[in-house]
Amino acid sequence: MRLIELRLKNLNSLKGEWHIDFADTAFTNEGIFAITGQTGAGKTTILDAICLALYGETPRINSISKSSNEVMTRQTAECFAEVVIDLNGEQYRCRWGQRRAYNKADGNLQDATHEIAKINVDDSSKEDELLESTLKHTKNKIIELTRMDFQQFTRSILLAQGSFSAFLKAKADERADILEKITGTDIYATISTQVHDKKRTEEEILNKLQYGLDGLMLLNTDEESQLKSDLQSYQSAQSEQQQTIQDLAEKIKWLDSVTESKERLNTYQNDLAQAQQAKQDFIPNAKRLTAANKALEIDSQFSQLVHSRDNLKRLQEEQQQISSILPQKQDDLEQATIHLETAKTHAQATHETLQTALPNIAQARRLDIDITQNKHVLKDIEQRQQTLMGSTQHLSKEIDNHKQQAAQNKIQLTRVEGYLNDAHELNTIDSDIANFKSHCGRLKALLQENTALSDDKTSQQQQIHQYRANLDVLNQQKKTKDTTMLSIQDKLAALQQEQAALTQVQSLADMRDEQEQIDDINRQLDQVSVKTNQLDELSVQVEKIVATLPVMSNDLTKLAGLIADNESAISAAKEKRQDKQAQLHLLQKVAKLEDYIADLKDGHPCPLCGSLEHPYSADHPHLIQETEATQTQRQIAELDTTISNLEDTLSKHRINQATVRQQFAQAEEQQTLLNHQIQKLKIDIDQLVSSVLNKGYSRFITETLKSLAQIETHVDALSLLDSSKIELGKRRESLKNTLTQYETLSESLSTMRNDIEALDKEQRELTSTINEIESNSKKIAWAIENLDKKYHDNFSELTVLKIDILALLNKYSAGKHQSDAKTAIRSSLQSLQPLITSIENQTVLSNVDAQAHINTLRRCHSALLEIKQQFNDYREDQQTFKTSLGQLETKIETKQSQLDKEENELVKISQLAAERTEAIEKLQTDRKYVFANKDPETEEKRLRDALDQAKTTQTSTQRQLDNAEHILSQLLDQQRQLTEQVTTVKITLSSQEDSFKSILTASDFADEIDFTNARLPIDERNAFRQQQQHIDYALKQAQSLLDATQKTLADKKANPLTVDDRETLVQQQSQAQDEFNKRIESIGAISQRLKDNEDKKTTQQAQLDAINAQKGELQVWQQLHKLIGSSDGKKFRTFAQGLTFDLMVTHANTQLQKMSDRYLLARDDNSPLELNVIDNYQGGEIRSTKNLSGGEGFIISLALALGLSQMASQNIRVDSLFLDEGFGTLDEESLDIALDTLTNLQQEGKLIGVISHVQALKDRILTQIKVEKLSGGFSRISGQGCHKIVSEKVS
Repeated sequence: MRLIELRLKNLNSLKGEWHIDFADTAFTNEGIFAITGQTGAGKTTILDAICLALYGETPRINSISKSSNEVMTRQTAECFAEVVIDLNGEQYRCRWGQRRAYNKADGNLQDATHEIAKINVDDSSKEDELLESTLKHTKNKIIELTRMDFQQFTRSILLAQGSFSAFLKAKADERADILEKITGTDIYATISTQVHDKKRTEEEILNKLQYGLDGLMLLNTDEESQLKSDLQSYQSAQSEQQQTIQDLAEKIKWLDSVTESKERLNTYQNDLAQAQQAKQDFIPNAKRLTAANKALEIDSQFSQLVHSRDNLKRLQEEQQQISSILPQKQDDLEQATIHLETAKTHAQATHETLQTALPNIAQARRLDIDITQNKHVLKDIEQRQQTLMGSTQHLSKEIDNHKQQAAQNKIQLTRVEGYLNDAHELNTIDSDIANFKSHCGRLKALLQENTALSDDKTSQQQQIHQYRANLDVLNQQKKTKDTTMLSIQDKLAALQQEQAALTQVQSLADMRDEQEQIDDINRQLDQVSVKTNQLDELSVQVEKIVATLPVMSNDLTKLAGLIADNESAISAAKEKRQDKQAQLHLLQKVAKLEDYIADLKDGHPCPLCGSLEHPYSADHPHLIQETEATQTQRQIAELDTTISNLEDTLSKHRINQATVRQQFAQAEEQQTLLNHQIQKLKIDIDQLVSSVLNKGYSRFITETLKSLAQIETHVDALSLLDSSKIELGKRRESLKNTLTQYETLSESLSTMRNDIEALDKEQRELTSTINEIESNSKKIAWAIENLDKKYHDNFSELTVLKIDILALLNKYSAGKHQSDAKTAIRSSLQSLQPLITSIENQTVLSNVDAQAHINTLRRCHSALLEIKQQFNDYREDQQTFKTSLGQLETKIETKQSQLDKEENELVKISQLAAERTEAIEKLQTDRKYVFANKDPETEEKRLRDALDQAKTTQTSTQRQLDNAEHILSQLLDQQRQLTEQVTTVKITLSSQEDSFKSILTASDFADEIDFTNARLPIDERNAFRQQQQHIDYALKQAQSLLDATQKTLADKKANPLTVDDRETLVQQQSQAQDEFNKRIESIGAISQRLKDNEDKKTTQQAQLDAINAQKGELQVWQQLHKLIGSSDGKKFRTFAQGLTFDLMVTHANTQLQKMSDRYLLARDDNSPLELNVIDNYQGGEIRSTKNLSGGEGFIISLALALGLSQMASQNIRVDSLFLDEGFGTLDEESLDIALDTLTNLQQEGKLIGVISHVQALKDRILTQIKVEKLSGGFSRISGQGCHKIVSEKVS
């Protein structure tokens, strides 16, 4: 890693923004440079800036946050640090910064920002690639790239003050800690501790396994044999009892089926009687349906007759309407003719008036333009005149004001200069205020520290008393837990006996197996139930299909008759339409020329007369009258509608016929398919039942399933299945309860064992806590002694600060010129007297009193600032008054010259204004003579609007006349056409009435009224037809079900299964079932005991296997513990530190050889982490590092620091190294050696920076960064590659 450049702003004493370019030739050519300056100038701040930019912290300040920032320069609003580094050829920019609110120096601190970006070296025009910008993750990203955290960075690249020789001077234990931090070898102590803990854990696991093995109790051989014999006896008796229960169930089911058949027989007899009554009640509606069907046959002729009657009535009403409005239209025509003549006369008069006025309007316009132009010129002249008058007055007034202001400024300048001559002692106030602030800050810190020390001491004393009280409580708790442990162990033994009693009859394994068997059987019985239900449903569907087929056959016969009737009606209608079409063709030949009228268009010539205007093309009377051809077309359209309706009806009938045929075929096909499915279901049911009966189950289950053998012959198979499932469910619930009780006891046992382990752990923790409390009590007593010593040191420093502060306050409270600030300082001196007394008596003040005195000092500081501000204000006023006097004299001279010039111009403009006024008056006189005061534009517009209105009125009246003539002509034509149409319709109506009367005579209807009464709406007709079909179907269905039920009942009575009544059979079945259940419980208990015994055998064997495996695992950890394990981690840690120490000594000797061949470092044989020095110039004498001179110690420390740096950098190349350490202890020879060593590092490509104020070092290193102190506590940077950046805002 190599440093390329550094930017910093407002850090400590370096106020402003600074830039250091480490890529400058001065740095790259020399390779080594020095950072020089006085103590406290800010040399180390440059290294702090590098650390801030990379890690957001410094070696001197661990934390910089929103609440505390000690690196920001005072009285500034922001600070930042930015570095550019090179990592393996890639350059990165890292930046850290923090601002105050509103960018003000007194604003609150905001959250710091931290970011890293990759620089595009190949193309500088491209922006940097931002890699991370969050405060939390940027630091981790930098560590990832550099492969160094902050601690490693400060030990491998930046060696801060105090850490340079820390390793050489450290004790053996301290060296171990330093090595661990630098190399990360603290992991070995962690490994050693974890090996020790792992061995203890494995030992506890083995103890638990052995404890569990002791708690298993097994049955002996005689007990196990007796239980198996009893189990076999009970299972045999169970099978016999199950067969008896099944026989009784079949008899009860036979009785129930006979009773059900009798009830269904009564129901079907009632249904048949109701169907017969419904057929009788429907006879009147059946007659109405027959009459409606007959009326439907002649309905089309009646519809034509009604249409002709309505047409005649409409034509007569139109005739009467035209006769009533014809006189009014004739009067409208006469009025329109009169209005047209009046409009023509008015238009001619208006045109003559306009022609007379046009010449005068043109002359008036020309005069108006001349007048307007002259007025504009006059207005500009007057405005300029007014401006000049105001300007001269303003200039005169300003000149007077400037003279008065100059006199006042001279008086004030004399007063200010007198004050400054008397207040020369204020020249050092800046440094005094800075010292006062520093003293007060330290005073505040010491007061707060004393208060904290007092509180801490009180707290420590209270804690000692608390520890003693806690010891008594903990000892009492330990006795209580011993008693609780004995009680829990007694309860554990009782629960183990209760658990063993549950498995004496039947083992847990047998119970669980029987549960699984019952679940498996229930799943198969559910399948049988489903298929039995499906079989019943399919049988019902077959019965419905058999009843539906005859109804479909009747529907097909009726649809065939309807189709034949529709086909005949369509043929007759088509023949009639053909006759009408021939008649229409003849009429169209007569009116052929009239077709051209509709093709006429405005602007196109008429093909007959050549005219371009066609006033009747849109609504010619011949186009809208209803001629004989139109009537014929309407009749053809009506016939087309009739034919279309008949064809639609025929299509619907054919669709219905095809649908019913398809349904008939589907019903027959479905009947065949359903019969096949019924046979398949019967086979599946037999197979499922056989599968259940042929498997090997427990004796209880076998007895329960015996009744399923007769499922084929059983009347109610579903009832038999439900009975078996109920018995199996009861058995399963009993097994579940037993297993649940056993598991509950197991959980209780486990809980008790856990309680015992917890109590044991708590006892060990109590013992550890007691020991820890006793140790802490001793530590607190030692801490109280240290607090007393710190008290004394703080009050010594407070005494010095008190003297300095009082001296400053007394200095500025006196003086010739008094002010409120000086009065406030004198008042504050009296308020500070309690503080002075407490320091002299070494008395600790409370937080409230200390804060009150701090506030008093703050007021003193404010007063000092006020005095300083007043002094600076007087100096600024002196400069301001001098500058103002010079400016005023210049302004007076300039404005006097401008005033003379403007007065001359004002005289000339007044003469020009008078000439323009006279010209305007002459033009206005001429304008009034030509056109008076009238506006030419308005007058011309009025005359033209009147002419346009007259022409519009003439056109409108002409249009009204044409429209009246056209409407009158149309009405006359319509009256003639209606007369002809009425005559034709009357002839047609008479013919239709005669024809309809003959049709009525041929039918069964007496007259037209009888016919209309017989007609029914289509919805009502369909409802009657559906009701008739439903009654016929219900009658057939009821008769069919009655016959089938009678046959079924006779068959059941022919083969009776019992002569006993149902109550007797149910009682016998209940008794048998009770005995059966008791045997099941006995069998279950025995099976559970046997199964539990087998489970314990299996558990015992598994426990033995686990113990053997755990012993093998424990042996491995015991061996590893013997090698490296220990409770404090020292065993493995000491071994690893020895190897690390040897490697570090090797790296340090390599660097030492480059400096001098005199010294070598070697480990002490008696102490692994002690260092000795071999002096080759003294015959290889071995010396202790404690006896080295200052120069020798520095050389050895430098070699060790470089060696540690090489170890800490790990896998990344380090090309920059900074040493923040004084070289003042070196003689000239040692200094030469140190510089030669650093120069050799530069030859390896490293950039070396050394911070020092030693003059000899400055003379030897040419490239230097100089940090120089300025007034006010600030500093500046100078040297090659260094410059200050001045922002645009400041410039």
